[in-house]
Amino acid sequence: MRRKGLPKEEVLSSIRSLREKDVPWSRVLNSICTRPHPLAVEAFQAGIDTNLGDVRIFRGTHDIERRAVALMGTLLGKESCAGSLVSGGTEANLLAMYVARKLATQRRGGLTGPPEVIVAETVHYSVQKIFDLLGLTPRTAPVDKRLRMDVKAAEALVNERTIALIGTAGTSEFGSVDPIEALSQLALERDLYLHVDAATGGFIIPFARELGHPLPRFDFSLPGVTSITLDPHKYGLVNVPAGAVFFRDPALQSLISLDSFFARTPTHRTFLGTRPGGAALATYAVLEHLGWEGFVEATRTNYDTMGYLLDRLNARGYSLLLPPELNIAIVDLPAAVQVMELLERWDWIISVSKRYSNCLRLVVTAHVTRPVVDAFIDALDGAMTELGLVSCGTD
Repeated sequence: MRRKGLPKEEVLSSIRSLREKDVPWSRVLNSICTRPHPLAVEAFQAGIDTNLGDVRIFRGTHDIERRAVALMGTLLGKESCAGSLVSGGTEANLLAMYVARKLATQRRGGLTGPPEVIVAETVHYSVQKIFDLLGLTPRTAPVDKRLRMDVKAAEALVNERTIALIGTAGTSEFGSVDPIEALSQLALERDLYLHVDAATGGFIIPFARELGHPLPRFDFSLPGVTSITLDPHKYGLVNVPAGAVFFRDPALQSLISLDSFFARTPTHRTFLGTRPGGAALATYAVLEHLGWEGFVEATRTNYDTMGYLLDRLNARGYSLLLPPELNIAIVDLPAAVQVMELLERWDWIISVSKRYSNCLRLVVTAHVTRPVVDAFIDALDGAMTELGLVSCGTD
């Protein structure tokens, strides 16, 4: 640290200069996050000094969080569900598994062996650190040809140590939606905790279903669903950090309990103590401003752009690994890593699966427009040509 500080304008100039290294959103096709809605930015700034970890001071901000949770509860089929704004999907999934473990301990009078959780091959990679932290053992079920959990195979993994199932409503890697309805039935039959990670698909599926897209239910309308992760900072158009976790029964959330040193300070129900109240303000503002119809239209636009991307890929001779369910396209491409690396040198950011190295992943969200698609297809063709790969057709 300098002994004598710099003038404000010099500091801001340095920040502007360093941020010029950031890739502009118009060249990003790998992110499920996007440029936040302008109202989210304004609302977040209005709560920049708030801390949801101290609701004795920030009473109104806490009320706003409660309202945001209720609004998202209606999205999940249960306005009265319990929930909290958290830092993102990882913390939400951690809290859900923490509750599952405590619940299993209570119900069974203690655990007789290492507790196990059944997941699909495509479960988000963050669960591994969660399992490490909580002492949980994953049992991994294979996926079907559409890269969705094989429920029959998952059922065969259930044993006396199984405490929970995790289904994913929109895998980050492929955009596949596990058969949550079948998992709900399995959870009821075997008395298991079912957590649904809808960080990717939670702000897509309800609106896409209204538009006629054949997507399954994943929410609390299914009686076996115990908890759900939702990420407003993805397709909810809110700025980072804004995740959320929801529990069917408020009694489940009460299993997350940490008292502070001080009288009259409420019990904390999240992993983080200090939490930015601006996230609650931003989430509430966007939900109230856009409403259901606004999110339907945003979803319609994303699917229209997705259709345009698929048409352009098809016209140029590229093939998909599988039909997309959400706004994620997986191109079956030889030498996909080399293509990705060359495109990144040209400041185009895409993804390639480490496990399936021929899978070039393209994500459509609010900042991906038709002109962005056109520019990207030209760049992709250029990369293929420069690498001497099979040339594609013409439009």
